[in-house]
Amino acid sequence: MTDMQPKKMIILDILDILRKHTDEDHRLSQQQIQNLMESEYGMKVDRKTVRRNLSKLMEYGITEVLFAAMS
Repeated sequence: MTDMQPKKMIILDILDILRKHTDEDHRLSQQQIQNLMESEYGMKVDRKTVRRNLSKLMEYGITEVLFAAMS
């Protein structure tokens, strides 16, 4: 990825993280997603951004979100 990744890519990056790091037996907290966003994509995001994007993915019917901690 580029150094200056567009903010609109955050939702796709979160989806990629969920696909790579979660399954029925392995969930990620919002903090873990934040940490992975920084280490894998070089993007610092806050908890509200993670939460908002997880909610959008759920609206779109993306099932990987079920394995992320929403609270």
